[in-house]
Amino acid sequence: MCVKGILKIIFLVIFALNLMAAGSAAANVLSVSNDTGQPADFTNIQAAVAAANPGDKIVVKPGIYEENIVINKNISIVSESGNFSDTIVRAADVSQDIFSIWANDVSIKGLSISGSNSAGIHVFGFIDCLIENNKLFNNSCGIDLYMMSSGNKLDNNEISNCLTGISLGGSLYNNLSNNLISNCSKGISFFDSPNNFLEDNTISQNTEGVFLTGESNSNTLRGNTVILNEKSGLHIYETSNNLIYNNCFNNTVNVKSEMVSGTNIWNTTKTEGTNIAGGPYLGGNLWEIPDGTIYPEKARDIDLDGIFDSQYNIEDTQFIDYLPLNEFEPVVITVNNSTGPVADFTSIQAAIDNALPGDTILIFPGIYEENINVYVKNLTLTSQSSLHGDTSGNTSEDTIIKSASSLNDVFYVIADGVTIRGLNIIGSVDYPSSGIHLNGVKYCNIEGNQLSNNYIDPTSDIFSGNSSSILSNSGAATGSGIRLDSSSNNLLDNNIVSGNEISIFLHNSSENTLLNNSVSGSNYGIWVDSSSNNTLEGNILSNNKIGAYLKVSSGNVLNNSKVSGSTNSGINLWDSVGNTLSNSTASKNSVSIVLRNSSTNLLSNNTVLDSNYGLWLYSSSNDNKLDDNRALDNQIGVYLKESNGNVLTDNTALNSTVSGISVWDSAENTLINNEASNNYVSIYLQNSSENAFSNNAAFGSNYGMWIAFCSNNSLSDNNVSNNLFGFYLKNSSDNRLSGNQANSNSRHGIYLGSSMNNILNSNRVTSNSEYGLFLLDSGNSSIYNNYFNNVNNIYLQGSNAGTSLNTTLTPAKNIVDGTYLGGNFWATPNGDGFSQTHEDKNGDGICDAAYTVNTEGIDYLPLADSRITI
Repeated sequence: MCVKGILKIIFLVIFALNLMAAGSAAANVLSVSNDTGQPADFTNIQAAVAAANPGDKIVVKPGIYEENIVINKNISIVSESGNFSDTIVRAADVSQDIFSIWANDVSIKGLSISGSNSAGIHVFGFIDCLIENNKLFNNSCGIDLYMMSSGNKLDNNEISNCLTGISLGGSLYNNLSNNLISNCSKGISFFDSPNNFLEDNTISQNTEGVFLTGESNSNTLRGNTVILNEKSGLHIYETSNNLIYNNCFNNTVNVKSEMVSGTNIWNTTKTEGTNIAGGPYLGGNLWEIPDGTIYPEKARDIDLDGIFDSQYNIEDTQFIDYLPLNEFEPVVITVNNSTGPVADFTSIQAAIDNALPGDTILIFPGIYEENINVYVKNLTLTSQSSLHGDTSGNTSEDTIIKSASSLNDVFYVIADGVTIRGLNIIGSVDYPSSGIHLNGVKYCNIEGNQLSNNYIDPTSDIFSGNSSSILSNSGAATGSGIRLDSSSNNLLDNNIVSGNEISIFLHNSSENTLLNNSVSGSNYGIWVDSSSNNTLEGNILSNNKIGAYLKVSSGNVLNNSKVSGSTNSGINLWDSVGNTLSNSTASKNSVSIVLRNSSTNLLSNNTVLDSNYGLWLYSSSNDNKLDDNRALDNQIGVYLKESNGNVLTDNTALNSTVSGISVWDSAENTLINNEASNNYVSIYLQNSSENAFSNNAAFGSNYGMWIAFCSNNSLSDNNVSNNLFGFYLKNSSDNRLSGNQANSNSRHGIYLGSSMNNILNSNRVTSNSEYGLFLLDSGNSSIYNNYFNNVNNIYLQGSNAGTSLNTTLTPAKNIVDGTYLGGNFWATPNGDGFSQTHEDKNGDGICDAAYTVNTEGIDYLPLADSRITI
């Protein structure tokens, strides 16, 4: 019996035994970290493997792990970050494999694996394993599939600096795709390994690229780039019936052949489809050598189908590629339906219907009334005018594409790599149609176009509680300027879009870039819906109902944009998490930036001005970070409502007619190092609890900090000076004011009205015009270790029963550097305050007499002036 038949029988036996051995259980997730700062279930991977049950997932946190790991059950091991650069596994014993796999259905993802004189990953005769997105380097063998390891998938791995990148020994029916293999002695080596599939791998700068030997028959090599390998791109030794097509070979020796026992196949049947050289047909392979020579030399491609008209007798072998690929040379196709040069076609659609991938369609000035389907990959459609000006899109007025039917897109793009540049695209188009519609595509460039519609129908106010959107409206609504559906990695650059229902609309579309577009006069300037990881950079959005709208979208970056004149909101996030809004200016909007039910976003270095609301977070917009933003000349600068756990740092709120920073119905927010000045109320808390305010500054306002109906807040080390009132507490209890400065306010430094059980300690309250501290019906408060130096330090009105003006005498440094905590330091600018005039005979820093304000206010342990002694 032949070896191939024996291998198949062995495979079936092992497959059956492995299936019998497989079990099932509810999957668990186990975590691994050897960093004490990252708590986890285990500190090493092997311990997690030992504890895991079949089907469990082991998540490895970033770090460096020195181990040799044996896997004997079907589990998955993945890096937490998904990034092999920060999750590194090195061989503890360099003579052993780093990962030894002795089970079916094992997955290894997202790891950096190095340092073994054996293999980085070694599979010993098992099936259906998945090895993807790993980096393997400095191993004897990167990945080794050994003896009947079958049905495994190796995808998107980077392998370098190994003797062998990937080795298959006696293994079959495996899939190797999208791997990058370089700087190895052998890139991919097959020994007695038939029926495997190699697709879209890049194998470069190895000694030998791909090595097939023994009974390595009936493999398929397709779509691979095999280039710049030193001795040979493909070395075949005693193998046959391999199908090798649509690969790019560019090596000094592309194929080396020895003792070939049968026939290998070097092309498939000619079939429509973009080939590896960019041509429109699949056939054979692209043959080049590094000096630029393309084989077969001097052959022609008369019909321009991307396939040479002559077969290629592969150098120094008996092999023949009957359909060798030609490096595709794109052409320019002209369109003109007006006066001027005679063109190839009078309609854009006709030009597309006769174009091949990579061609350019050059459109001369005129009015083209069409609805156009773009289905040719890597096609460029550009106005002739744009070739004679800059690329900013200002040369498109004379090349007008007008919708022939409002029920269809003007441009409907379903091919990757399409460029549309320098066109004036005019509606009207009705929902769901668009001026330019990208559907399920990537790598398209939409540059320097003008798009406009002539109908605007305002929608309902999203703040009214009506959550319906224009997508649920009838067909009477207008469509979009540019629309992306399920499309990624596209560029929208320097377009001018106006007068649409939605000017630019992204739906289920990720990793696109919107750069320097100008959007105006629409209900929605830019709408990002259910889309992630897009970049919006340098866009100008003016006079829309909503400037930029992110809904159910995450990981997007909106940077360096200008948003103005929005009747509803400038930048609006709804149900969106993990986005970054930075370095943008939003002015003259109803609300400049608003977050609704949107958490863990970062708002950094933005300027919001001349609006009703500058920054507004509401309806469970939690755990956001607002850092170094400026809110200027708004009614309310920064407004938090029903939102918890946010952190505001180094923000500025100036010249607000109502309040600089307001926190309503919110808890556990942190405000640090913010400045709020020249507002009616600089910092305002209403019905909020367990917030922390520290090192904030509030100057030049009627109220520095106004706290109403609030409890359990901490206000520490803030400076509320030069206001009408410094701190103003009303109907608020159980708050703590500590280490603050309340100086030079034109009425009171600290005012408590109907506010019980508050603690005031270690505050400096000086030079306030009426009273340093005013208590109205605010009993049971604890007021100690404060420094008062005002003409009138304290006034108690109404009932303030239970208020204490000192704490228990305690050894500790006090506010005037004495050695005991007790009461407060009572001074006046004229030097005749109680603490300044009463003796401390024993030198303990406490006056010998109590300070009586009234019957409800007695400081039994007033702090003494160190200069007043016996």
